[in-house]
Amino acid sequence: MSRLVVTVRPEDTAWTALELMVSRGVGALVVVEGNRPIGIVTERDILRQLLRDRGPEDLLTTLVRDVMTRDPVVCTPETPLKEVLRTMVERGFRRMPVVKNGLLEGIVTERDCMALLLKLLAGEG
Repeated sequence: MSRLVVTVRPEDTAWTALELMVSRGVGALVVVEGNRPIGIVTERDILRQLLRDRGPEDLLTTLVRDVMTRDPVVCTPETPLKEVLRTMVERGFRRMPVVKNGLLEGIVTERDCMALLLKLLAGEG
């Protein structure tokens, strides 16, 4: 799990979200109100919405709340890794927010999973 999670607010623009993704080198942001996750927005979410319903000029006016996935599937720090991985594979997720007592704690990403797999294969885990 990565404890450093890049977040965005639902009232931020799609442009702001994309700028954050590019500057922080991530492909998704957890959408929060306070520290409570209410959604997740990915580069794909924004691109699909803009290509389907809007145009690139709408990046400055489209709000994150209009393109995010609401009520994301989350796990807790206590969720067994096997269950997290199964959910990610079965649902086609590349990341899953980690929540404790309703508050954002971190995020599990494909990269985290690959790093763990490499450790296990090298006999380090």
